[in-house]
Amino acid sequence: MKFFVCLGILAILALQYRYWVGDAGHLAVVELTERIEAEQRLNDRLTRRNRLLTAEIAALKEGLDAVEARARTALGMVAQGETFFLVVDDDETGPEGEGGLRTP
Repeated sequence: MKFFVCLGILAILALQYRYWVGDAGHLAVVELTERIEAEQRLNDRLTRRNRLLTAEIAALKEGLDAVEARARTALGMVAQGETFFLVVDDDETGPEGEGGLRTP
């Protein structure tokens, strides 16, 4: 009788080992689930970025307003007939604001 009890305990332990640590065990499933969720978050972020880029492309193809706005922000361009004013804060004047070294 002791033999069958020991055999039953060993069988239960073997099944528990396969359940927790085996190739398709619980820990492997949890790890795969976490990886799937991380990939889904990445896909969602990239999908949003693609939608924004698609909208920007459509705006650039549609009219010159988007091209002008992009040139103003990215390249600092000024339209013909406009006057450009550069406002400098007092904190940024002197050698530090002009790329010089800051002295203590």
